[in-house]
Amino acid sequence: MMLMTGLAAMAAAVPLPRAAADPLPPDQPIVPASNPAPGDIIFADDFDGPAGASPDRSKWTVVSWNEPVTPPILGLYRDDPRNVSLDGNGNLAIRATQEGNTYFSGRIESKMKIGINHTWEARIKLPMAPGLWPAYWLVNIEDTPDGRGPLPDGEIDIVEWYGNGKWAPGTAVHARSDGKTWREHRWPVDDAWHTYRCRWDEDGFKFWRDDFSGPPYFSVPAEPIEGAWPFNAPGYLLYTHFNVAVGGPGGGDPNFGPVSPPMLVDYVRVW
Repeated sequence: MMLMTGLAAMAAAVPLPRAAADPLPPDQPIVPASNPAPGDIIFADDFDGPAGASPDRSKWTVVSWNEPVTPPILGLYRDDPRNVSLDGNGNLAIRATQEGNTYFSGRIESKMKIGINHTWEARIKLPMAPGLWPAYWLVNIEDTPDGRGPLPDGEIDIVEWYGNGKWAPGTAVHARSDGKTWREHRWPVDDAWHTYRCRWDEDGFKFWRDDFSGPPYFSVPAEPIEGAWPFNAPGYLLYTHFNVAVGGPGGGDPNFGPVSPPMLVDYVRVW
């Protein structure tokens, strides 16, 4: 499970919510899409810009803090172009670096919170090296002074790779952040370019990679996972995240040299 800290449970028998999203930031660009009509896209970024530039701050927060996990994440997230920047070729690049005895890395989270009955899609190239823990994920959080976020919590790992050499990568839906409530699908994630898609609606979650004409490779129905299913609660919203963690339970011991391979994101869109 990625970097979640709240603790809660929610019974599954809750009313179904309306589709919801925060207002679109002004001048939000629209990524041309082959499947949704462009007017249906509510959040998008194609990461165009000069090499070394920051991602669009009207859409993204570049994280400069770490939440506690056990064992702790070694890489400190920071707002620095060495760790989070555009690569000048239409991609977002997130890298881990070692500077002396300190590791740094990057993570961005969307400023837009999006509700049920939406689809997420991103084209990504994952880095794979010992000690890295890259992921494309969605989480229910809010800015609270203690950093605990709202209750109930929950997390959707659309794709996640572990550099610890022990855990099989894949996709998972976590109904709580207690390490006991998830449905997972482990499959051979690789470091090639792939387009990942996740659909969230009243029936649960469905996931595809590259081939969207066929059935999803993984589905999680809207039913309790060890007694918890927060995702149909009224007003439940998700942020979009891309990050490369260093160390921690998923990354293991870092051994990637002074600079890691980058996590590249060609585009992201939500409709």
